[in-house]
Amino acid sequence: MYRGLKKIELTVLRRSLDYWGAFELSQELEFVIRQGEKNDVFAVTPEAKYYLMGKEPEPVTAGLHIGEIGKKQLNLSLEGAYLISKMSDRKKIKVVGQAESLVLYGRDVFGTSINWADESIEQNDKIIIANKYGEAIGLGRSRFDYSGLFADRVTVNTEADLGLYIRSQSEF
Repeated sequence: MYRGLKKIELTVLRRSLDYWGAFELSQELEFVIRQGEKNDVFAVTPEAKYYLMGKEPEPVTAGLHIGEIGKKQLNLSLEGAYLISKMSDRKKIKVVGQAESLVLYGRDVFGTSINWADESIEQNDKIIIANKYGEAIGLGRSRFDYSGLFADRVTVNTEADLGLYIRSQSEF
């Protein structure tokens, strides 16, 4: 069942978007939640939101899947990371060419592969891993704060990457 966001969910969504430096998205886009085992958040147009709310038959999916919302945070999806990476550099690193391929294979990021990083990154922060153009190719977690990110060792753990789609298709 699709529904609008409750007040607490809207607050959690806005806080999460602010964390990523994309608070404006909460004012520019319409959001709906597909309620189920997980509460998936989708960015939709106002027309799509009107169609989704309480209509039968219910569509399987709609709009752009931003992530899953919990009681305290939004777990960003790769599509959400891609959307956010287009408008913000906050909590983002950019990696060099060969490291892009390794991230797409699910490998962790070496500090020497990082081309640029946001200075606000702290240890254990969720971050967006981007290519040289700033487009999100994965999500990760920093092992160190900004000053330790460029060391010659694994400094970012890759938690999700766009290569998941490619690898999962090869199984069929």
